[in-house]
Amino acid sequence: MKTKYYNPSSLEVNFAKAFQDLTQQLEDRLDAGKVVNITPIHDADNPMVIYKLKDEEGDLHEVVVQIIQRPDNLVS
Repeated sequence: MKTKYYNPSSLEVNFAKAFQDLTQQLEDRLDAGKVVNITPIHDADNPMVIYKLKDEEGDLHEVVVQIIQRPDNLVS
C-alpha cells in the first residue's frame, strides 16, 4: 500500500492506538511502578501516547511514545 498522506498517516494513528491498547501489558513488565494516566494525541503530525507513571517511591514520571513513519521511498 502506498501512503499518500503522512500527517498523520492512518498507519501511524492505528499503531498509536494499538500501543495505547497494550497499556496493561506494558505496566505488567514494569519492575515497580504503575501507569496513572494516559494521554493519546492521535491527530498530531506524529501521533503520540503520553504515559504518566508513578514509581515505587510515589514519584511521578512522564514517558512519551511518538510514532514517526518514514516516507516509503526512504525505506530499504
